[in-house]
Amino acid sequence: MVTTAIIIDRLKQATVDLLWSSESDFPFEIVTWKQGIEITPTALFSDVDDADRSIETLTLTELFASVLTVEDWYEAAEIAQVNRYTELLHAIESNLAEVQVFRVGEVEIAIYIVGKTPTGDLVGLKTHTVET
Repeated sequence: MVTTAIIIDRLKQATVDLLWSSESDFPFEIVTWKQGIEITPTALFSDVDDADRSIETLTLTELFASVLTVEDWYEAAEIAQVNRYTELLHAIESNLAEVQVFRVGEVEIAIYIVGKTPTGDLVGLKTHTVET
C-alpha cells in the first residue's frame, strides 16, 4: 500500500522549484492535518483568528485552468512550466482522494489543495497568491 510518507514525497518532488505566480511568485509547501478531520473549511481552518476571513472553495480544474493553458506565443520555458503543472495535477489526482481547493483571505490569499491518502490522512499543498 502507498503510505502517506510516500505520497508526501511524491508531492514534494512534483513541486520542487515550482512557483505559483501572481503579483509575486510563491513556492508550495506540504501541509497535514490530524486524522479524522473532515475536508471542510470549518474543520480545516478552525484555528484561523479572523472569523470573518473569506474562504472560497474551488475545484482543481478551476484552480489549474490558467496554468495549464498553452498559448500560441509560448516559448520553451512557458511550455515547460505548463508541463510541470500538468505533472503536479497528475500527482495530486493519482495520490489523493476527495480533493478540495480552498482560497483563504483577500488580497494576500492562502491557497490550500487538500485530499485524503489511502490511509485516511489529510495531506495537501499550500501556496499563496496576491490579487490587488
